[in-house]
Amino acid sequence: MGETQPSYKKNLGKLLLIAFAGSIIYGLPYFRQYYYDAYMEIYHLNNTQMGTLGSAYGLLGLVSYFIGGVLADRFSAKWLMIGSLIATGIGGFAHLFFTDFKVLVCIYALWGLTSLLTFWPALLKMIRTLASDEEQSRAYGTFEGGRGVANALHMAAATAIFGFFEAKMMAGAGIKWIIIFYSVCPIICGILFIFLLKNPGGTEKTETTKMKMSDIIRVLKMPAVWMMIIITFTTYTFNMSYFYITPYATNILGTTAVLAAVLTILAQYVRPVASTGGGFLADKFGKSRLMIVGFASMIVGMLLVILVPKLSSGMQIAAMILACILVYLAMYSNYGVYFSMQAEGGIPIEVSGIAIGVIATVGYLPEVICPYVAGKTLDAFEGVTGYYYYFTGMIVMAVIGCITCVIWYRKFGKKALADSKKAAVESKKEN
Repeated sequence: MGETQPSYKKNLGKLLLIAFAGSIIYGLPYFRQYYYDAYMEIYHLNNTQMGTLGSAYGLLGLVSYFIGGVLADRFSAKWLMIGSLIATGIGGFAHLFFTDFKVLVCIYALWGLTSLLTFWPALLKMIRTLASDEEQSRAYGTFEGGRGVANALHMAAATAIFGFFEAKMMAGAGIKWIIIFYSVCPIICGILFIFLLKNPGGTEKTETTKMKMSDIIRVLKMPAVWMMIIITFTTYTFNMSYFYITPYATNILGTTAVLAAVLTILAQYVRPVASTGGGFLADKFGKSRLMIVGFASMIVGMLLVILVPKLSSGMQIAAMILACILVYLAMYSNYGVYFSMQAEGGIPIEVSGIAIGVIATVGYLPEVICPYVAGKTLDAFEGVTGYYYYFTGMIVMAVIGCITCVIWYRKFGKKALADSKKAAVESKKEN
């Protein structure tokens, strides 16, 4: 036990830098969604081709997370992240010079590899090494909160760039300068990582360790891994579904498009507070206990969303705002905590990458499933019925997540909380 545990306070600056990197690297793959019509016009695309670009990027996630997890255990997380950031930026510059649709598909596929395969699992493993076992939730929560702030900042910058050129009737130039902005930032971030980021705990070495099939089997046999998969899947269902509050508000409640958009955008303002605050509360009161409260809040929030049309018109907007805040606070609080459960569940650091890869591969499936299921449900059942069915499905997911967290608390959380309190008491006695 002579090894000094990493400290959250000492590594806070690195955590914030990683949070910025974890936000800016996704600017290129996703910015087209915010400038949909202008992007489609400039690159002469139709709606199907726009969807194909997203599929080329997103489908790689089905295998990328697992393979990336294996790579994170075999190679230096620092250098995987550096290479990913720089390669993503280079792909952005390629985007400026190639307009052919087939080439664009290849570029989006490249971003799928650089931001999902070689970057995300390595990043999550790096975060785990920047805080002690007792500080894991606040580390992951601070990362997610920081990502929320970074999202707001760089999206505001991109909007300002586009608005400047659009005012001059040059929307095409605006898109190109947004691409330049989102290409330069990750490259600069990658270069900064070379000098500012070190793998703590003596893991700077880059020699490769042969992956053993026994390690994968070992991870797959861990009950903690499967419980984390369920918790991730049920939480991420909400992350991929809250967008449907916008059409629900306009089509069913009859609100203006602006107000409906505000209800959705509100999530980005709640995110930094919920993720960061949730992390600190989870370390103090227990990860699974906080997430039980989170899932319960999601259930209450979605029940309120379903009941809003039955309220008087004067009450509907206030009720929707309250419901959204409840869901967003709980959703992002849980989102910032679930990967911090590894140490508590007894997942060793040497197979942490594989565990992250397995959890992310299955846990992030709602990214593929939810849009399809929502579209099918809303098309099959017109009006309020389709939304009721889909929102009820979200409530079922929250119930499953809540039950899983109760089981986790009884199996892992109760003992971990008792050990943490005991360690705190002993530390006070020594001081």
